[in-house]
This record gives sequence, structure tokens and C-alpha cells, in this order.
Amino acid sequence: MQNRVIVAVLVIVLVVGLSAGITTGYYLGHASSSKTETLAVFAAGSTTSVLGNSFYPQFTNLTGIKVDPTFAGSVSGASEIDSGIPFDVFISAAAGVIPQYMFPNKTANWMVIFASNEMAITWLNSSFSITNPYWFENLTAAGIKVGVSNASLDPSGFQAIEMVKLAGILYTNWTNPYVKYAFNNDTKLFNTYNEAWNSWFGPNGNLVRDGLGTGYPLNYSMALYYQLFNYSYRHGNLIPTTEEFGLKDYLKSGSVDYALTYKSQALNQKLEYYQKGNGINGLSSWINLGNISKSEVTFYSEVTTAGPAYSNIGDFPGGPILYSATIPTSSKNAQVAQQLIYYLITSLGSSMLRSSDFNPISDPFIYSPSSLAPSFLNGITQQVPNYLPTSSYEEV
Repeated sequence: MQNRVIVAVLVIVLVVGLSAGITTGYYLGHASSSKTETLAVFAAGSTTSVLGNSFYPQFTNLTGIKVDPTFAGSVSGASEIDSGIPFDVFISAAAGVIPQYMFPNKTANWMVIFASNEMAITWLNSSFSITNPYWFENLTAAGIKVGVSNASLDPSGFQAIEMVKLAGILYTNWTNPYVKYAFNNDTKLFNTYNEAWNSWFGPNGNLVRDGLGTGYPLNYSMALYYQLFNYSYRHGNLIPTTEEFGLKDYLKSGSVDYALTYKSQALNQKLEYYQKGNGINGLSSWINLGNISKSEVTFYSEVTTAGPAYSNIGDFPGGPILYSATIPTSSKNAQVAQQLIYYLITSLGSSMLRSSDFNPISDPFIYSPSSLAPSFLNGITQQVPNYLPTSSYEEV
């Protein structure tokens, strides 16, 4: 798909010190003036490194436009914009945040989905390295402390909830056609995980539940979820924080042994994470929320975002981790803001995202029920596939 914009008054060909090589940029119908312009940008905390240290400085060098950045949980950011705090660009770590929080209040009316990410299990202390495939044992062993974001403030919190629920289905329900697909119809391989699950969580296991004695019923898919978000929390071993970027400090201080966060965070924050021998994420694509193929996306929707009272965004269908961006309707610099989004979703931004272990979408998805998306996105975006939820909060 060719990159084009409504008016291209200046074309800059540049060489950037990235594996992508040559990137071509456009000024989107906006010639630089002698006055220095500044964009107020709110972005998900997980983009702090790639945007704050790489993309924003390069964007400023190319355009002369400065960026005044804020990084925090996407849910809290959308709420700030809805309350009247001015931002020119909003970048979320969950595409669903924009239609759920901003569309109803008319603080945004479109979004572009430009990258995906994966959940990962991370650590810093090598004594907690995960070397066997039954990672759920590491997270729920006696005395182990796990850090996670609060789901009501930050998407990685409810995405962690989805991930552990999906693991329960994957390791217990052979009758599910997607489970058979995930294991390539290999009953023997499935049984190794299933037996490990039941040996650990089952009625003859060694785990204790509050007021319920030992273990869970056989093939109980919610065992990991309840053990982490109920039992571990009650005993001070599940430690919520306001947003995932701060989980590294918990790991450094020893407040937690593991953190459930994004794979990109492991790279950007120099964390160890659970991997297979070939270097890929040890969490299957069927549970890490990082795949946007039809089968995996349909499987993700078999769980919901619902969490415990202390960390709950609501009961909505699960979905992949999708990063999205929009220009709030209150922006006073919308024309300038278009330039930042253009650079973010095309080759410059994509190359930087890829180098930080995000998965940029080559032809980003546009979602605008009111058909009010700016025309500069024509030709560089595609409509959202009908199987892909534009929001973790929408039925498809």
C-alpha cells in the first residue's frame, strides 16, 4: 500500500541509524513556521523508552516540532482528557480504551491501530529464572511475589488477567477446537501440560485456598487466576501498581520476584523474561495476546477482562494487545498533531517500534464509526478486519 497524504509540500529523504535504512517523511499540508510549535502528547507508560528516548527526539529533529510528553496508564490518560485536561495526541496500549472512554464523551471520534505487543513473565534476580515449561508453578509457589498493574488504571493489568484465564483453558480443555489447534492435535503434548496443571492445582496438589482447603477441582481452568488474584493477593504476594512502567522498580527492590508485563518492556528495561530455547516468548501466542490472526483472536475472546474488586475494569471480551492513537477533539494543534501520527505509523515509527520488540502493523487499521477520521490517513491505513475487535470492550 503506497504512502500518500492530502498535501505533500515537502519531502525529506533521510538516512536514520536503524535497520530500516531509508525512511521518507512528509509534511502534511503544513509548512514549518518560524514559531516553535509544541505538542502535548499522552502515551502509554510502556512506550516510554521507544517514544521518549527514540521517536520523539527524531521527530523533533525532522520537523522542528517539540513534544511535551506524559507517560502513564492509558485508562487514566483517557479519563484525564475526558475531564478537560488538554492533550494534542493520545496513544493507548489498548485500542479499546479510546472507543470505550472517549467516543461516548466525544473527546475523540477515530483511532488508528498501529502495533501489537505480547504479555511476558519478567524477572531480574536470576534465582527466579524459569527453566521448565510449567511456568504457572513459578508464579504460584509458596512465598513468591508477583507484580502486576491495576486493571482499572492500566491495560496491562486486565491483559494479565486475560492471559492467566486463557492459560487455564489451553491446559485443561481438550474439547475446545482451538486448544486442539494450538497443540496441533497432539494429545500427548497436551496431556503433559494437563497433567502438570492438575498435579499442581488439583485436589491432590500442595496449594492451599483461603477457607477451602487444599487444591481445586480437576481441570479447573480458573485455578491460576484465583490463586494469583485471590489467594496470593490476600497473603500479600500479588502486588498491584498503577502502571506497568513502574514494575521494574518493584523487581529491583525485591518487592516482587516476577512481573507480568509486556515483552517490549523486557527489552527496553533490560529485564529477563520467560523464553523458549529458540529465543521466542515462552508464553504461547494462544495466551500472550500478541497475535492478530483470526483463530487466536477468536480464542482470546473466550475470556473476559473481569478482575477482582480491587483491580477491575469491567466484564468485557478479551482481545489482542493493540496500540492505537488519536487526536482529541479538544486539540488546538490538530494539523500539527497529524504530522506526529503520520511519522509514528509509517516507516520511521515502525522501525523504532520493531527495534523495541513491538510488532508494528504494516498497514495500520483505521476505526471511525462516525467517518470523521482525517483524510491524511487515506492510503496509508486499511479498515479493521471484521474478525478483529476494535475494542476489547465490544462484541464482534
